[in-house]
Amino acid sequence: MAVTIKDVAREAGVSVGTASQALRNSPAVREATRRRVLAVSKRLRYQPSALARGLVTRRTHTVGLLISDISNPFFIRAVRAVEDVAQENGYNVMLCNTDEDPTKETQYLRVLAEKRVDGIILATTAGNLAAIRDIRWRRIPLVLFDRELPRTAIDTVKVDGVLGGQLATQHLLQLGHRRIGIIHGPVVRSTGVERLRGYLLALRAAGLRPEPALVREGNFKQDSGRELTRRLLELSPPPTALFCTNNLMTVGAIQTLQERGVRIPADLSLVGYDDMEWWTLTNPPLTTVGQPAYDLGREAMRLLLAQIETGSRRRPQRVTLKPELLTRESCGPPPPATRSASCGSAGSPRQRRASE
Repeated sequence: MAVTIKDVAREAGVSVGTASQALRNSPAVREATRRRVLAVSKRLRYQPSALARGLVTRRTHTVGLLISDISNPFFIRAVRAVEDVAQENGYNVMLCNTDEDPTKETQYLRVLAEKRVDGIILATTAGNLAAIRDIRWRRIPLVLFDRELPRTAIDTVKVDGVLGGQLATQHLLQLGHRRIGIIHGPVVRSTGVERLRGYLLALRAAGLRPEPALVREGNFKQDSGRELTRRLLELSPPPTALFCTNNLMTVGAIQTLQERGVRIPADLSLVGYDDMEWWTLTNPPLTTVGQPAYDLGREAMRLLLAQIETGSRRRPQRVTLKPELLTRESCGPPPPATRSASCGSAGSPRQRRASE
């Protein structure tokens, strides 16, 4: 059984109130009494209850951080930034993984509320708005990061996904590609729909009509990248370029391309998302849309601290960070057989073999 403040007070021969004041170094307690209480506390290995202290101070100096996929390396940098800023300001972080599951998100939000965290940073699944409304009803400071919710007045930190989709697609268009496939994330997530919107806007700006067969919705996980790339290669003609809108789906796409013997970029140009360290080690090094993940986490924690300190006496803020296109060697002109062809061309011989 854990040692309590009552045990310390009894052993030191003082009241609970005096023991508590002594442990807080209150000047109201005589020095001899304070030393006696501290000695007993050390001997009994007493640890103050953060929850009990929080009931008095209304602060636990703990924040909750809910991410959607703990296996996604993109979140590692953001989590590190949140923790760095939290530690600098005397806060601890409770990390929760929702695995893109709205039910898990709801459960974790309830648990964090019960633990009386001082605030929550959330990469929402957008699958259960009632749980988020409950957090706001409880007046628990909340910041959305990476993903936003439409028509909601909540502090939000995100990266401009529309711009990211445009940068990738414009790059491929400038190289001469016209049949550009895309594997995008779920359109119920703001990150999924925004990157798709950027792709569509870039095509239309170039005078091209989007072809439904070239647009495939994945789940932001590696398996969907593998399967959807296979389906795109089976088109007749297949795309000459492919844009994958997150890092895990990009990994899956590369696996399928390698299995099918499709050369990058000789047979098919590839643009990924998120600038992972290993993209410079792939053969060839991968062109990607980089996101400032560390800045994303840092800004989210900064906004949360501002909410904790000011409460509701401020208007919700929205911070939008800019992505950048990092060009490497995975993109080139379309294969020779398709350069002068229209959107209905048959593709290169290599691509036709890959689809058989």
